[in-house]
Amino acid sequence: MKKRIIKIPLMGILLVVLAVSCKKDTGPSIDDYPLNYEIEKVPVTSNIPVGAYIYEPSGILISDEIKWTRITEKYDAAAGKIGPYVRPELGRYELRPTEAGALNMSKIVEWAKSAKIDFLISPAMKENPGAMFPNNLNGTDSLTINMLAEHNFNLPSVNMGTMKYAISVDINNFSAGLSNNLLLETAPATVYNINGQNISVSRENRLYSFLKRISLYFKDETYYHFQGRPVLVFLGADRLYTENSKKVYDNIRKVIKEQTGKDVYIIARQPQWTPSARFEYFFMQGKADAVTMDNMCNVGSGVTGWDRTYLLNRLINENYKLNKEYLSKNFSIDFIPSVSPSFTANINNATPDYNYPAIRKNEADFRERCNVAKINLGNSRIVLVESFNNWQWDSQIEPTATDYGEGYGSKYLDIVRDEFKVK
Repeated sequence: MKKRIIKIPLMGILLVVLAVSCKKDTGPSIDDYPLNYEIEKVPVTSNIPVGAYIYEPSGILISDEIKWTRITEKYDAAAGKIGPYVRPELGRYELRPTEAGALNMSKIVEWAKSAKIDFLISPAMKENPGAMFPNNLNGTDSLTINMLAEHNFNLPSVNMGTMKYAISVDINNFSAGLSNNLLLETAPATVYNINGQNISVSRENRLYSFLKRISLYFKDETYYHFQGRPVLVFLGADRLYTENSKKVYDNIRKVIKEQTGKDVYIIARQPQWTPSARFEYFFMQGKADAVTMDNMCNVGSGVTGWDRTYLLNRLINENYKLNKEYLSKNFSIDFIPSVSPSFTANINNATPDYNYPAIRKNEADFRERCNVAKINLGNSRIVLVESFNNWQWDSQIEPTATDYGEGYGSKYLDIVRDEFKVK
């Protein structure tokens, strides 16, 4: 019997194979990737309080020619020129307590008002370790604060008007050498010679005395209060090793209450890309009122840094969700999201280092990060902008000249107003 041969056209065979292979394809899909989602756009139904960090930029804009060049030179990644390629509208300015410094601060206040920022956070205040209360505040720092407090009677008025300020303090002043083997309470004391008499003061009491001195500014009309409580931002609180952080924070509150009659609202700034659980024995058990984050556009270096540049805003969102939940659930501490437009480490590096990715300014990205902040608002509903004018890291929202380089003018001030205030 003859076998019957059925001839199938080649195209028909290909279609059958394709159909079978498609049917059996059960591999992973990008649709299943957990970070493959859109950041929700959150409408603003009531004004959100916004604070912004200010910095003294003179070392960058005045005296450091190399870093000034990196900020202002044309962008060329291949040649290692990866600065922002902009020029500050104020030029090469400083904020020192001089006539020019007061005028520059006045302009910053004017711009902050246009963005509807509620309060400016001072440069970090440091201790004068060679003196006792009330002379234990660094002299230059106190003069800078006096501009915001409008105490400089011999200088042009900053004209704060409705603008407020809050003080950030450098807790690192009291953390030198501390570790789990050398705690604040057991650190060597400081000996002061007062009128020929030696007076020994523990480092712990130096901390209390310094914050007591800072609290004298709380009576200013221009000082920012949250729900009637003066706000203090602690920088470097993650390095304050103590035997009992709850006792230390309770003593801080007690000293300030005795001096001012007010209950302080303490915000501890946590290093970027860290879990809050790492600081349980610091400001967690210490019971800071709220925790915020340092600049999340500082993604770090190496493989980890480059990995974070992909889906960056979603990674920030997940980080904020995790920390906010942990703080609330375990310590009843509030979370205050921070937001930044950019970060460039290589302005400060001696030579360009491509291990440090630059997060360059992009309007759409910044708006998305603002929405991440709104998604993760705590009970206080405060947002902190890092920064108003930190040219050292190119994280500023301060205006640039629009006729120079990649100047963006007041665009980022406008975004802050648009994203956090009712139109």
